[in-house]
Amino acid sequence: MIDLSQDYMIQQVAGRFQALADENRLRLLILLQAGEQNVSRLTEAVGLRQASVSKHLAVLRQAGLVTSRRDGTQMLYRVADASVYQMCQVVCDGVRKRLREHSQAAGLDSAPEPTRRRTPRSSRSHK
Repeated sequence: MIDLSQDYMIQQVAGRFQALADENRLRLLILLQAGEQNVSRLTEAVGLRQASVSKHLAVLRQAGLVTSRRDGTQMLYRVADASVYQMCQVVCDGVRKRLREHSQAAGLDSAPEPTRRRTPRSSRSHK
């Protein structure tokens, strides 16, 4: 855990959490997990305007989570600190655990699994 007497560290950690506190920035990080990508490809994948994607990427870059480089007229982005995925995995595991606990408390875990409707053999089409 961080030393609470180190204000600078607390500010840096808070900055990273703030950068991750947006669904679209999380989506961008997920896309960048596959490797370096240009803004146009990211824009198409998340369905936002290019200006919005660029702003989100700037926040992630300022937090030290992504880095960029110019290739001709294109800006290419990649993850600068892959430990962000470990942190996201810890958070996802915690969310899954909480959802399981809520389901169990509500008695939803004992509900039978939905069954698939079977088609009688005689009505199946054979090709």
